[in-house]
Amino acid sequence: MAATSGPEAQQPTGGARRYWRLLRRFAGASAVATVSSQLVFLLSYSLSSMPILSTVLGWLAGAVPNFLLNRRTWGSRGRSGLRGELARFLPVSVATVLIAGTAANYAETLALHLFAESATPRVTLVWGAYLGTYLLMFVVKFFLMDRVVFPSHRRHEPAR
Repeated sequence: MAATSGPEAQQPTGGARRYWRLLRRFAGASAVATVSSQLVFLLSYSLSSMPILSTVLGWLAGAVPNFLLNRRTWGSRGRSGLRGELARFLPVSVATVLIAGTAANYAETLALHLFAESATPRVTLVWGAYLGTYLLMFVVKFFLMDRVVFPSHRRHEPAR
């Protein structure tokens, strides 16, 4: 059996193509959600909100577009299945915000110790912990979206 060479050999299989398409769309949805979330977090924290309040506000600003865009990514439409998808999405999203809130809270404790007199480094450190949590959760959330939140759509091609 001869090995295939050329462009055909480099083409991913149907399953791999599907995952690359999902990953691209998930990354786009995550980017929109992250920008929304980060802006609200940074604005509220820099205006002297507690880190946990800023985390919750940022989460709300990102969770809504994240769910809606990822629902489209996995091919969900209409009201059919919405309740179940939302019920599976919320624990994933809430776990992420709890981790981010914990990281931001610990970062603030450290930041107040290190930068007691300067707001900019404190805000930067706390914001970095918040953002870092979401970056670390990106891969975990992709697989949870595919395997848990939208499992009935795994075998179907998403809308293009």
